[in-house]
Amino acid sequence: MYVCVCNAVTDRDIQKAIEDGATSFDHLRDELKVATCCGRCESCAKNLLNTCCKTADAA
Repeated sequence: MYVCVCNAVTDRDIQKAIEDGATSFDHLRDELKVATCCGRCESCAKNLLNTCCKTADAA
């Protein structure tokens, strides 16, 4: 699913970035440009980051 329509960033793109070492929203923003235009996707991207990091910690 698209998380950031402005920059065509999907949930899979965010998951891949996390797998590759992204641990903060700033890292996602710098790498994927998520939430750099209208900003409406910021909360969704942050929630996905938190969910993925918690899942990785539990594994």
